[in-house]
Amino acid sequence: MPRTSLPLPFDKTDQLLSRSLVARSAAGVLLGHFLSGFQDSAAHSSLAELHRMGSIGADLAAAFLAGLLDVGDALPVETREQVFLVRVNAFIERDLGDPELRPAAIAAYHHISVRTLHQLFRTQPETVSATIRRRRLERCRTDLTDPRLRHRTIGDTALRWGFRHPADFSRAFRAAYGTSPSDFRDSVFPRCP
Repeated sequence: MPRTSLPLPFDKTDQLLSRSLVARSAAGVLLGHFLSGFQDSAAHSSLAELHRMGSIGADLAAAFLAGLLDVGDALPVETREQVFLVRVNAFIERDLGDPELRPAAIAAYHHISVRTLHQLFRTQPETVSATIRRRRLERCRTDLTDPRLRHRTIGDTALRWGFRHPADFSRAFRAAYGTSPSDFRDSVFPRCP
C-alpha cells in the first residue's frame, strides 16, 4: 500500500524544523546506508521492487524521525516490524562469512525467539535460512569472477562466506546456478591448453 505521509504525530513534527538531523541512532545509520544503496541500485530495479524499497525507506525515515521526537511507540506495528527486519538483514550482511550465522544466532543477538524471527520473515519471499544461503552463494559467485581472487581455491572461497564443507557448497552452488563452482570459474577464466 503506497504511503502519502509518514506516520508521525503532527503536533510534534514542528520540533524537527530548523534542527540538525544527526543520524547517530540505529535507525538513522540504517536509513543512511539504505539511501546510499538505493541510489546505486535504483536504475537496475523493477517498478515493483522500487515500490517495495520506497515503503522500506518511508518506514526507516519514520523510525528515524520518531526516535528524534521520542515517539517510537506511536509508529504502526508494521513500520516497527519493517525497521526491525532491515536491522536483521543488516546483521546478516555483516556476519555473512560466519559459519555460525543461523536463525538461532540471529535471534539471540536481537534478543528475540527463533519463532519471532521466522514470523518476521513471513512476508518475505524466502525464509531466514534461504536468505543466508542465497546471499552466501551470491558472494561466492562474485568472488569466483574476480580476477584478483583467482589464486584462492574454491574451498577457500566457500569457507570465506560461511560454507564449512566444500561438498555442501558445491551442491548448493549447482542447485542455484546449474553448474559446479569449478565449471563456472572455468567459464569466466578459461584455462590455457
